[in-house]
Amino acid sequence: MIDKLNKILRIAAVTAAFAFGAGTTAALADSFSISYLAPGVQAPTSTTYYETFDSSIKGPLVTNFNGSGITGTYSGNYTLIGANAWGGAGGSQYIKTNGSATSYSLKLSQSVNYFGLWFSALDPGNSLSFYNGSSLVETFSPANFISMVGVCPNASNPFCGNPNNGLDPIEQFAYLNFYDTNGTFDTVVFSQLLNGGEFESDNQAVANLTSAPSGTPIDAHAPEPASLFLVGTGILSLAAGVRYRFAEKFARKATRS
Repeated sequence: MIDKLNKILRIAAVTAAFAFGAGTTAALADSFSISYLAPGVQAPTSTTYYETFDSSIKGPLVTNFNGSGITGTYSGNYTLIGANAWGGAGGSQYIKTNGSATSYSLKLSQSVNYFGLWFSALDPGNSLSFYNGSSLVETFSPANFISMVGVCPNASNPFCGNPNNGLDPIEQFAYLNFYDTNGTFDTVVFSQLLNGGEFESDNQAVANLTSAPSGTPIDAHAPEPASLFLVGTGILSLAAGVRYRFAEKFARKATRS
């Protein structure tokens, strides 16, 4: 088991390095303003239209984002799960990819220029893609966010660990805003690119805003050379996260025995 885990981690590190390098050179159609809110904030401050994933859903997940007039339809490999170490804003149910190396999509009934989500348990395998029809207009991975707010674990970093229960101290938790400054999008794809992790999120928001929402800006496409150490450390955090998740899984199994 240990040898298998180490192999997964080696593959993950190589894949992450390739993904970061490729992501910094992509030429995309739109210009996005991306920002994050203060530590502990788990819901958008720019709109009241967001999906909490707290209802019991049978069949395809369809939402109006709390009465927005916009319909969102989820499809692909996702699941809703109760709050745990890796997600659940305010200790509630949340959505995640159903396993590693999987994805799901959110198709909107009309185009918007804003999307927000509580990005919980960030790891370098998480990836967001925004489409206008069939055209890719923006992509995002957490590498730049991790380099800006600092790696985990770190007792002095308020973004480290789940603010609801203090668990998962080796990953970042934050609410992120995505604002298309010169266009719109109608589809969002949530992908977990690496083995050993999943894409967890909550309180997904949509809106058409007249200006960029408040928050600390993130430059999603131009990591400075000085941040490469932090990005590399982020990959190591992913490895630590995999071990953390495996350890908790086995601990739960032992408790049930």
